[in-house]
Amino acid sequence: MTRLFLRFYLGVIVILIAAWLIQTMVFRQSSVEANLPIVEQIYASSGRMARDRIVAGGKDDFEETMAYLESRFDYPVSVVLREDRPMDLTSVARLDSGESILYYDRLETAIPNSPYLVELGPLPRFDEPSQAELSFALGGVFALTAFGIAILLRPVIVQLRGVEKTALAIAGGDLGARIEYGRFRHSAALAGAFNAMADRIELLIRSQKELLQAVSHELRTPLARIRFATELIETAAGDEQRRQRLDAINDATDRLDNLVGELLTYTRLDAQLVPRRKDLIHVDALVDEQINLHAPLHPHVQYSAEIEASAQEIHGDEAGVARAIGNLISNAGKHAKSTVSISAAVSNGTVQFVVEDDGSGVAEENRESVFEPFKTFAASKENSDPPGGTGLGLALVKRIAQRHGGFVAVAESPLGGAQFTLSLPAEPHPAPVAASKGSAASKGSGLNDDTAPNDNTET
Repeated sequence: MTRLFLRFYLGVIVILIAAWLIQTMVFRQSSVEANLPIVEQIYASSGRMARDRIVAGGKDDFEETMAYLESRFDYPVSVVLREDRPMDLTSVARLDSGESILYYDRLETAIPNSPYLVELGPLPRFDEPSQAELSFALGGVFALTAFGIAILLRPVIVQLRGVEKTALAIAGGDLGARIEYGRFRHSAALAGAFNAMADRIELLIRSQKELLQAVSHELRTPLARIRFATELIETAAGDEQRRQRLDAINDATDRLDNLVGELLTYTRLDAQLVPRRKDLIHVDALVDEQINLHAPLHPHVQYSAEIEASAQEIHGDEAGVARAIGNLISNAGKHAKSTVSISAAVSNGTVQFVVEDDGSGVAEENRESVFEPFKTFAASKENSDPPGGTGLGLALVKRIAQRHGGFVAVAESPLGGAQFTLSLPAEPHPAPVAASKGSAASKGSGLNDDTAPNDNTET
């Protein structure tokens, strides 16, 4: 991270230096090119006058002439050799033609037919910064800019170092490592986003570990039954006993298949924070479909549904919502004595699906843990029958509700059993005329033969 900062900072320094040099060069060229002809015109007459005076005085009166010129001018006047003032060919040609030219801060005028130049200067400077002053000023701006950039980058580099340190800690196995904001809270957006990501990763990994432990335990039972029944086939006394043991293997295989299917669904939902689709869901048709799917499994139970007009249509993942409602209906049917009631209504911006039964209900101390994976227990203290199912049905309902931004809860039903409430966010849209569904026959439901019902967590 320090190398990254140094590379960035050195890049900024190089850019500033380049800008400094370019600005100095441009200023110098523009100033010299603009002022050179003017300066030459101003001092040309002085140069020619000094030259003519020196030529007229000759060698004999040279010293007197120079003394006179020095008294007349406010700047030095001297005679120098041409070879001491190396110039380009253009400047030499101008001198030979009788012109006066500016050589740095001195004016040069050639003495005809001689190797000498009459030099005036250094000349007075116009009211503009010199090259040294300009370079010093730009250097100060450069230094101030570099210092300011370093100050501004300090919080950023602190944040990046925190990200680097925390990322290495997480990579080393410390899933609880987080970035400390410190006193740079104004730049804590990156740290907050990183910590949120780390929280999610830690939650997923912990959930996967717990799920893996639970799956290892849950898979042993059907596998043990299959192994035991397979060993007993060889010792079967007859075809009838052999068929019974093959049926036991089939039952254990079906349970194993259901467990794997539910597990794959649960894992897929656990990896997705939000539903990928936003379908228009016709609630009445969806509830009818789920009732017809599960009713044949419980012929002694009467199902009824009542959907309010405002809840006739919602938006969401249709497959996920159908799975959640189906799991609740299936779970209620397994525990109901004679009645399962389904209703849907809009309340406080949410669509609430309520599934009730007249069974034994859920013991109050189990109402929180009933939605955890593989939590299977008796419905109540009065009912201690061992549960069936995979132990993932209600956990899937909770996952689906969370993905939609909703929740699921269980309470005691007025019917005497359990009341499960699935709340999902409602989105405004035109709703059709209300239609109330009466009791659905528990026979002749048209259950699709190639569609296996959900095997759900028991309450």
